[in-house]
Amino acid sequence: MKTVAVIVHRGPTEPTLDLATRLDVSTHLDQVTVIANDRAERPSGLPASVGWLVPPRDLGRGGAFRYAVETIPAAAAYLLVENNVRIDDPTIGACLELLAGANIGIVAPTLVDDATAPTTPARPTRFLVLPRILGNAPGDRPSEANWVTGAAMFVKAECHQRIPMDGRYFLGLEDVDFCHRVRDAGWSVVISPWPARRHGAGPVPAAAYGYYEVRNRLWYTRIRRWHGRTAAALLWTVLATLPRATVLRPPGADGSHPGRLVLHGLLDGLGPVPPSGDPRLDEPRVTRWTTWAPAPPRTADAPAAQPSTSPARRRHEPPLGQSER
Repeated sequence: MKTVAVIVHRGPTEPTLDLATRLDVSTHLDQVTVIANDRAERPSGLPASVGWLVPPRDLGRGGAFRYAVETIPAAAAYLLVENNVRIDDPTIGACLELLAGANIGIVAPTLVDDATAPTTPARPTRFLVLPRILGNAPGDRPSEANWVTGAAMFVKAECHQRIPMDGRYFLGLEDVDFCHRVRDAGWSVVISPWPARRHGAGPVPAAAYGYYEVRNRLWYTRIRRWHGRTAAALLWTVLATLPRATVLRPPGADGSHPGRLVLHGLLDGLGPVPPSGDPRLDEPRVTRWTTWAPAPPRTADAPAAQPSTSPARRRHEPPLGQSER
């Protein structure tokens, strides 16, 4: 399968540069493309064969992935990966081999964090709406999963064409929502025992996650019309998350107060749910209450993307996605 790796970039360029350079030499990937959500310029050290796309605005993770798929449609599979994940070539090959199976729409490696503890979202309990997700280790064989994390997931192009990732969540739960809709449509979601390693946290401030975790959990349960889970999520936020954020968590480095952000997440989560597709025009909405800087607006003479100027890839094929510009 012709496979494109999509790295969603925001923040310092070093982790993205390192990951893109590693993926660019993979024998299983035909193209590597970075989506610069923060509208950063292409770094000078990036391999010429790696694409660098600048979207019209910050699209979050799900929206950026949709943007990449629409811009580079000539692939059979995509790897969505965060820049703090390191995934080796044997793992890429094993996951793609699984993805080639009939009716398999999504495959993810087993993520291992810095403490070598595997993350196991393969078997979440019915208390999915709570922030602590419980799961069972997949063992040494592939395992059917209810959902897998978007930090590293392989997606069959045909599957995404039918069930596109929902960008309105912006940050958080777009992967859970995507996997559930994929399974509802009859595709399988599989977690592989082959590992990928995640180093540290991503570039988004922890306080921002507090807002999006609360808001998106409420949106997700409301979208799926899980009225009981919506009530459980609301009670958990009011009785546990909000008091803990208000009393126990110190203000962020940018002066933001976690309790205030959780409260805004609660209010927005109970407010109108935007239509499916792209994120709201005011995203990242959390910048209203923090100093986390949004991406600058595109000027009239700014290009939408900075394409690769390299010749054909190592398989002597033309670069995928001629619409990349």
